[in-house]
Amino acid sequence: MLNLSRLHLLCELAVLGTIARVAEAVNLTRPAVSQQLGILEEEIGAVLFERSGRGVKLTAAGQGLVAQAGKLFELVSEIESDFATARGTVTGELRISAFGSVATTLIPAVIGSVLQNYPQLDLRFEELEPGDGLKAAAAKQVDLALVDDSVSAEALASMLYFRPICEDHFAVAMSSAHRLAGEASLAIADLAGDNWAINRTAQTYRTQIMNACQDAGFTPRVVASCRNISATLEMVRTGYVITVLPALALRAATVDPAFAVVPVKPIMVRRIFAAMVQGTFRRPAIAVVLKALDNVAPQFACPGMPSADARSRQTRQTT
Repeated sequence: MLNLSRLHLLCELAVLGTIARVAEAVNLTRPAVSQQLGILEEEIGAVLFERSGRGVKLTAAGQGLVAQAGKLFELVSEIESDFATARGTVTGELRISAFGSVATTLIPAVIGSVLQNYPQLDLRFEELEPGDGLKAAAAKQVDLALVDDSVSAEALASMLYFRPICEDHFAVAMSSAHRLAGEASLAIADLAGDNWAINRTAQTYRTQIMNACQDAGFTPRVVASCRNISATLEMVRTGYVITVLPALALRAATVDPAFAVVPVKPIMVRRIFAAMVQGTFRRPAIAVVLKALDNVAPQFACPGMPSADARSRQTRQTT
């Protein structure tokens, strides 16, 4: 009979790419992980992975086994969720991850709401960029990852369930003394003559902005390349540069008289999702966090964002 723990290690290897990362994720030594995976290959009677550069690559047999194991673990998760629901208690540890702008807006509001109603729940949080959050959710390093559609989830689609949370529209942030500060909306082309600040740590965001500028017929003159949103906004405060960021990242700027925040037209949007292992969304602890997200998200909504009922009917479109 196949051992579920060994199958889990192979699934982790498919996501994390190296035995060292798997060992770190499950608190085992590298030799112990290698040994368990070797036993799994003997049980299956096939080579499941091979070395590729600094990591490993699953063989066709390994990929097939991971796909089948995903269905098995989904069933196990559903069984666990059903028993947890039957107990009727919301307890235990729940690990959440989210990227910067969500971590400073939705997450604190959600944690406050959940703990007010379920103080016995042990919430843990880690800030992770969307790509890392997806991998952490698939590897069960977190129970719930807040991600956006800037990264492709196609490779992990069989392992993860995606719940739409909200849409976040992009806006221009500039000094309140800027010549365009009083406009109701701005096209990217209107910013062709400005100096730009761009956050270089989020590569997909940077690519999206650069492509939008190229489509508008110009290459932005980037004079400030920052590692975080706070530094970017402080550069904007000087009046020397402008920037374009998602609205969630500009919450503080909208109430600071030193800034003007103007929507981009036509609308540029990113979609935010909660990602979790298939079959776990019915777990009581996850269910109450998802409900809190539905309740909190409208407080940070951009015009035209769908309601919670509409979001629950949507399906994720992978990029």
